Amino acid sequence: MKKYYVVFALIWFITIQIITAQTTPFTANWNFEGSGNGASSSGLVAASSVDYSGVNPLAVNPYTSGYVNLGVNVQNWSTSVCNQTEYVQISVQPLGTATITLTALSFAFARSAQGPQQLTVRSSVDGFSSDIFSQAVTTNYQVASIALSSSEFTNQSGSITFRIYACNPTAGGGTLKLDEIQINATVLPVTLLSFTAKPEGDRVQLAWATSTERDTDHFIVERSADLNEYVLVDKVAAKGTTNERQYYGLTDLNPQTGANYYRLKQIDFNGTIHSYKAISTIIRANEPVIAVYPNPASSDRIHLRLWNADDATVRLLATNGQLMDGRLERKSGEADFVFAQPLPIGLYWLEVKTNGQKHSTQVLVR
Repeated sequence: MKKYYVVFALIWFITIQIITAQTTPFTANWNFEGSGNGASSSGLVAASSVDYSGVNPLAVNPYTSGYVNLGVNVQNWSTSVCNQTEYVQISVQPLGTATITLTALSFAFARSAQGPQQLTVRSSVDGFSSDIFSQAVTTNYQVASIALSSSEFTNQSGSITFRIYACNPTAGGGTLKLDEIQINATVLPVTLLSFTAKPEGDRVQLAWATSTERDTDHFIVERSADLNEYVLVDKVAAKGTTNERQYYGLTDLNPQTGANYYRLKQIDFNGTIHSYKAISTIIRANEPVIAVYPNPASSDRIHLRLWNADDATVRLLATNGQLMDGRLERKSGEADFVFAQPLPIGLYWLEVKTNGQKHSTQVLVR
């Protein structure tokens, strides 16, 4: 029995590499104004809530007078050696395929009279293996200002976490006071969101989407059979400069049977070329394809892709089961189901029977 491919089948998605774009400054803040929630100034970056390991905010009055307005009081620090198992933790996470570069971490800290006397900070970029800050803690607020100049904080696509450790309180415990934690950073938005190739009989439908464009003149799509030699498929005009999501597409009418590799290039007005990683799809010339496009369809005809489906019969039904009068006009690999009278706007069911199999798809007529 043959396998049938419909309009939404065999889609290959790939996340594309970042192109050079303008970075945007952002901050992540934990102000402890009655909660441990984090806030990010960028929609491309998420700030975690504060997590506590081995310690916890005071059960009664956890948030009292701090460095600015309220701050948090953290208790239950061990009176024994500093073993890195007790800490306050925060994280920032780039969303989608954005990347972040962290430049500084700052926070205010103090202790109660019996609170921990030593504080250190470590990060996830080296597995929390080394201190990036260490300071004695006093009962008066101090401000830690930590420069994050290591390459490990640059152009990162994954979450970055910081842990604040404290130890050596006097007998009876006491609290560590924290306030106004802030991460300064920049975020690089990804211009290209996706690039897809969908086989459709003897052709391939190509589509891509961008989140931002800056001085972009046009795109070109190239095809290769071996990832070495490429030929031009087509050129598509770009939007120039925009911060709104854009969608593009074209059809390759001449793919080769078997594997086809497609490469997308972005050409800026100044001639700069941004080339993206190739994606692949497979053309199986003997397999039938049944597809409806465009969908929504016009009121006088529905266009069909009928590849290797010469025996196909087509009928259209209203949602109440009424059979709509129409005739099938065939072309090479294509067909139009033409109606005797323009159809009312609404939803219909299109039934295609071929090789003893029936395929139904919903079509919107507008």
